[in-house]
Amino acid sequence: MVSFNYKLEAKVLTNTMDRGMINGTDIELNLTDSPVRERHALVFDAWETVEEASTVRFKSDHDPRPLFYHFESEFNGLYDWQYETEGPLLWSVAITKLKTPDPTQEELEESIEAAMAEIRPYLQADGGDIELVNVDAEEMSVAVTLTGACKGCPSAELTLKNGVKTTIKKHVPKIKEIIAVKASD
Repeated sequence: MVSFNYKLEAKVLTNTMDRGMINGTDIELNLTDSPVRERHALVFDAWETVEEASTVRFKSDHDPRPLFYHFESEFNGLYDWQYETEGPLLWSVAITKLKTPDPTQEELEESIEAAMAEIRPYLQADGGDIELVNVDAEEMSVAVTLTGACKGCPSAELTLKNGVKTTIKKHVPKIKEIIAVKASD
């Protein structure tokens, strides 16, 4: 199942079905009619959707150089950026997700632990913490438990989505699923 950022789900589907197309695992977006403030999010949602060796192509009515810098900071070495058309009225860009080797179970666990070490101080500052429950290298999934103040927090789901998932995927882009396991009392 393709999952999109909840807030932008309808917009991404509109772009891919009405003004673009999905061809296999490649996605084409026409961003010229999209509000400027939503364009980066639309491209990033499409990027999260495509598989390795697939491409996100988009058209824009302004130079997407700031988006290029954003990709450099988040996905350095994991993509290929090609201008197909360079202004002055229309820019077309193809961003291909490069194929990377599958990590071993040990490499995966080390990377997940590094990601958790990065987010842990923020959770601990609010009286919470995170524990690794399981890493499945075959399914590329991670199970975690939020503990302490995070355990029953109304913002726990948001923390998992925007903090934990984002940080883990930054360290291990191949992770497909982050599973929240309820802490036992």
